[in-house]
Amino acid sequence: MSGRSYRDWFAGAASRIVCVVCSVPRGSVLGPRRFIMHSADLADRAVEHDVNFHGYADDTQLYVHCRPQEIPATTAKLERCITDMDYWMSANRLKLNMDKTELL
Repeated sequence: MSGRSYRDWFAGAASRIVCVVCSVPRGSVLGPRRFIMHSADLADRAVEHDVNFHGYADDTQLYVHCRPQEIPATTAKLERCITDMDYWMSANRLKLNMDKTELL
């Protein structure tokens, strides 16, 4: 900083103005909290389909316990739940990444 103090270096400096139409700026301290508030309704979608839901950061797991003879019906139930969540996400300006969506 060529002999100037930190305070002198940034004196009079101003950030440029950015208009945000929706959401919060990337890297904002409000980002994670807003995401949690915005995506909390996903758990309600899982409950509507009688599917267990676990969310962590931007990762979501859906799971159902079943007997071997119930696998086809359970798979169909999970597919309906994922489709419903995909519609909800689209309506709320989120995107379900189908490339990372898998059934185990």
